Amino acid sequence: MKETPVLIPQSTTATPLPSVSVLIPARNAEATIGATIDSVLSQDYEGSVEVIVADGSDTPAMSDLVRRRYPTVTLVPNPEQVITAGIHAAHGAATGEIIVRCDAHTVLPPGYLRRAVSTLQRTGAANVGGRQRPVGATFFERVVAMAMTTPLGAGGGRHRLGGPEGPGDTVFLGAFRRDALEAVGGVDPTLGGAEDYELNWRLRARGETVWFDPGLVVAYRPRGTLRGLAWQYFNYGRWKRVVVRRHPTSLLPRHLAGPLLLLGLAATPVLAVTGPTWAVAAVPLTYALTLALNALTVGIRRRSYTALLLPLALATMHLSWGIGFLTPVRTKRELTAYPRHFRTATAALPSVSVLIPARNAEATIGAAIDSVLSQDYEGSVEVIVADGSDTPATSDLVRRRYPTVTLVPNPEQTAGFGLRAAYGAATGEIIVRCDAHSVLPPGYLRRAVSTLQRTGAANVGGRQRPVGATFFERAVAMAMTTPLGAGGARFRLGGPEGPVDTVFLGAFRRDALEAVGGVDPAFVRNQDYELNWRLRARGETVWFDPGLVVAYRPRSTLWGLAWQYFNYGRWKRVVARRHPASLLPRHLASPLLLLGLAATPVLAVTGPIWAVAAVPLTYVLTLALSSLAVGIRRRSYAALLLPLALATMHLSWGIGFLTPIRTKVRVGSTEPVAPSH
Repeated sequence: MKETPVLIPQSTTATPLPSVSVLIPARNAEATIGATIDSVLSQDYEGSVEVIVADGSDTPAMSDLVRRRYPTVTLVPNPEQVITAGIHAAHGAATGEIIVRCDAHTVLPPGYLRRAVSTLQRTGAANVGGRQRPVGATFFERVVAMAMTTPLGAGGGRHRLGGPEGPGDTVFLGAFRRDALEAVGGVDPTLGGAEDYELNWRLRARGETVWFDPGLVVAYRPRGTLRGLAWQYFNYGRWKRVVVRRHPTSLLPRHLAGPLLLLGLAATPVLAVTGPTWAVAAVPLTYALTLALNALTVGIRRRSYTALLLPLALATMHLSWGIGFLTPVRTKRELTAYPRHFRTATAALPSVSVLIPARNAEATIGAAIDSVLSQDYEGSVEVIVADGSDTPATSDLVRRRYPTVTLVPNPEQTAGFGLRAAYGAATGEIIVRCDAHSVLPPGYLRRAVSTLQRTGAANVGGRQRPVGATFFERAVAMAMTTPLGAGGARFRLGGPEGPVDTVFLGAFRRDALEAVGGVDPAFVRNQDYELNWRLRARGETVWFDPGLVVAYRPRSTLWGLAWQYFNYGRWKRVVARRHPASLLPRHLASPLLLLGLAATPVLAVTGPIWAVAAVPLTYVLTLALSSLAVGIRRRSYAALLLPLALATMHLSWGIGFLTPIRTKVRVGSTEPVAPSH
């Protein structure tokens, strides 16, 4: 089929062209990212162009390639590993007046940027985009490409079928006016699909225009397997349901075609028993005839044998979409107003002190400090390392490589004492905690301080993202991000922005921290929860920001995991002894499970037969069913070890909670910390 050429309008003005930022969310795209970046850098646009790649890869292969071949390209991490979070992260680093979205598997045609910006200026639209042109390499891919460009497969969308230039409901990719994009909050990072349609809906609801330009044509590679196609359209359907839940008036009649077809087919067995004979075959026969006639017509018109498989491709798309639409999906965060972390003009920013307690961390402390010193925060930043190491290796490394970093001793060798010692040397108005084994993502300080100022909270923190390198570590990481392993904690599972009981790490207002006496060094573990409890007891707010995500390496051995959770449990007992009201029902789950299992031998002698296996059998079945569900949903064999990891965490925590502990110093001995400046 002959393609519409990209027509370049003649320039009629000498006005400087607006700067452009091209955002490319990518995951494991080392095979295609080069062609994508090359297509951007070779554009003939005469204004400033920057490229930002948001990398959510499982390995460093892609980021290494980008750094080596494209030193001018900006790399930002995407720990969520989804497109929406990647676009949001890249937007946070962008400086252009025009924001252009590009996928890591697409190649922008020559003249794309020049035409897109010209059309934006000519129409005054908020977003200008064009048509997706599916191009298949294999026989099956060509079938899918054909299906996606027929009315039965495209649903009337101009971004699939083409059509006249003018306002539309959505477009493929897009070039956005930055002011319009930021006015509606940008791409919603809570969505796992349908984010382009939802964003364009918000733009149109605000009175802006989304403009379809048929000359902006970008090639697209369809799915290469039937399973891949089914999974793709299943996700399209279920995320469309989420969008409809948020914007009910966005629902169009065509969106209901797949679900209604599915319900009609599902009703066939019922009609076979209760309805008239003709009704039994009405829906399936009508649908089959429609697919067959459509395939015949398209095959003849396009003179292609690929139309023979067109009914299979279309049926897969329709039914998968319908199943997805009828399948409930829980978003990681509820769809409410989400934080914006775009660049804005600000007054003088508060100074920040980053406290890093460390012990024998010479292998990781460099990466932690580098991640702080490379932040784009425009205020003053100081780093204080509290060293409690057994050897001078960590302190020697810090002195040699980071002469501006302040070193303080931590002879007690615990995190609580380390934070207390580092705090004594801090001068910042904002106190940020960082672990020696953590790496703060780009923009972390800027976003944390911005959220503190916006909310007035005493402490702002986000989510811990476990990332395992070995098979066992991946199983533990999976366990820590399931409800059975996280206990409903938002800093583990994610969730909506807002007040919570505790967060991972944290950025504190110094005045609020000093008013409650700072970190209590009596606590070897659980000092973060206990500190946040005191802040909340004083009437302050602890705020969860889902955009603050820091990677974490789980324990690598079963013994290490057991010891970690044993300590979590026994120090939770100490916190509960000091603050009885802080004890929540979920904190008693593991101790009660342990007592229930311990009672089994007694019941074997004194109780009814059914009671003997009640607790262990229920627990084993719960672990097995949960692991099966998680393994299927995440498509990971690491779920095979999930029951072992969860059981270790639960039982170790319960044993720890039931084990008395004597603290080194009197619990509750903290006094308000005097300012050091």
